[in-house]
Amino acid sequence: MIIDPERVQAAIAEIAEEEIMSRFGALSSDDINTKSGPQDFVTAADRAAEARIEKALKGLYPGAAFIGEEGAAADDALVSRLENERGAFWIVDPLDGTRNFVEGRREFGTIVALVENGEIRQGWIYAIPDRACAIGSKGDGATWRGEKLPPVATSNDPLNGYRATNSINPEWKDRILPVLRDKFETGPARCSAYAYINLARGERDFAIYSRVYPWDHAAGILMLREIGGKAAYLDDESPYAPRLTVGRPLLAAGAIGVWEKVYREVSPS
Repeated sequence: MIIDPERVQAAIAEIAEEEIMSRFGALSSDDINTKSGPQDFVTAADRAAEARIEKALKGLYPGAAFIGEEGAAADDALVSRLENERGAFWIVDPLDGTRNFVEGRREFGTIVALVENGEIRQGWIYAIPDRACAIGSKGDGATWRGEKLPPVATSNDPLNGYRATNSINPEWKDRILPVLRDKFETGPARCSAYAYINLARGERDFAIYSRVYPWDHAAGILMLREIGGKAAYLDDESPYAPRLTVGRPLLAAGAIGVWEKVYREVSPS
């Protein structure tokens, strides 16, 4: 089932404005908590936005289950449903880049994906401070601010990318980190929403992730695929699927040629 992408975008934009931007720079200490560690923030904005997004999306597709980041933080079993059950799922990160949001950096967004029987069908990434949206629909391409995104050209060296490698398996850490330092120009991936927008627009070449939550990646990877890009794991070249993985290095790029260049540099052969 394909949902009207403009209706979803409108709902996301309204909720982001009312629940997230209205709180930007105005959080009290009571509005901020942590989850897995001292830098893993959750705020009143995350929770309020997720509750409203769930209601809005269920109204658009009542038969689809809902998996939100904050709900999954309270119930680990929610994420396993993506591997163990068929059917339709909304996968949502209501406020990606919460640390940026808390610390006053204008780089945070809302990410929504629609998955049916394990296949990513549609995705939305709303760049909240810019009030702009990227949308992807399987087989129909991807857009940014309503304009169709063209294929991304394979860049000349040095390639410029993002890294999020803190959770990478030791056998890959020793191989990848020296290559990223010596062969490429990379910076930390502080916000998946903006990282995938920049990859899809050709403003960055690639990203390597080691802790892969479906709400951070499904929508953006659909968009990359729709413009001719690729996302696959470096350990066995298996394509990305919407589920949780930890430790395995995932490489995403807006052009297959870029993916292959990076893979050749870090592969064991």
